[in-house]
Amino acid sequence: MKKRVVLTVLLSMCLLGGCKGKELTDYEKGMENLEKQNYKEALENFREAVSDGEDAAKAWRGIGISWSGQGAFDRAEEAFLTALDFTEKSEKSLRTDLSLYLADTQYHQKEYQACIKTCDEILDEKKEKNGYFLRGSAYLHLDEYKKAEKDFSKVISGSKEYEDYLDIYRIYQECDLNADGAEYLELALEMKAKSPEDFYNRGRVYYYLSEFEKAEKELKTAWEKEYAPAAVYLGKVYVEANEPEKAKDMYQKCLKQDELKAEAYNGLAYCSMEQEDYEKALEYIQKGLEVKDREVNQALLFNEIVVYERSRDFASAKEKMQQYLAQYPADAAAVKENYFLQTR
Repeated sequence: MKKRVVLTVLLSMCLLGGCKGKELTDYEKGMENLEKQNYKEALENFREAVSDGEDAAKAWRGIGISWSGQGAFDRAEEAFLTALDFTEKSEKSLRTDLSLYLADTQYHQKEYQACIKTCDEILDEKKEKNGYFLRGSAYLHLDEYKKAEKDFSKVISGSKEYEDYLDIYRIYQECDLNADGAEYLELALEMKAKSPEDFYNRGRVYYYLSEFEKAEKELKTAWEKEYAPAAVYLGKVYVEANEPEKAKDMYQKCLKQDELKAEAYNGLAYCSMEQEDYEKALEYIQKGLEVKDREVNQALLFNEIVVYERSRDFASAKEKMQQYLAQYPADAAAVKENYFLQTR
């Protein structure tokens, strides 16, 4: 599931402005590490903050986010429950925030009934879009389709955000209900493109609908309007269209954009893997990992395992899988793949 309750924290302007010339508190250090996605370091900071008697609710919130970032959702759940115990009923915004994080951890542990109950409590207090999304997602996994549709309709009611429709589609995709989810993508296409980002998002929608010619047209428009991320999806479109040279050309162009380098190397690795040039694929993966883009590293590390499998180097694949699972224990696909490797 692509998380809708995004596990990032924005440092407030007052926090940033108020720290000049002062030594940061443990809580503030934790917040900075969360911003950098240094979850292990952040966890230690927030634990120190609890020991030092800093704001307990916020410190435990930080602990929960740190555990979630590492995929340890059971520990994150305990932390968010503890944080809630330290809040007053009058702190409604904080309680809603913590409850959304709690529901997200329950969802990731497949505790769907618990997730629904938590979302019920959130929605009794406030009509929160993320609450409807999480509850609808849980209902869909429980095959309660009408209830899921009702909640998802609340998410997209009046929405002009393509991501709302794409997120819902991904949940249907997760449940092997692509055709049902495609209805939401069709609704997204009823919106008119007004900006380069809109053309990019329309291209993504067509990509998920497997309408690759239309996706190419929209993404090319975004690219021509200098919206750089469109190049990554153009690469994906060409991969799906069995045009590896065009895909590689787009990924090479992505290398000129620092923020796209890791994704570009991942795309080049995939192209090389499809062409059975496994040595080149591993070379690209290593270059991608050197970029140190935490958001792309997981895909790079997983594809590294796939490369070793396809080249029939199962010993290296097993070793890399154990390292991967130590970092991403909640990756269900990897857990299944690990079972396959253990039988080799």
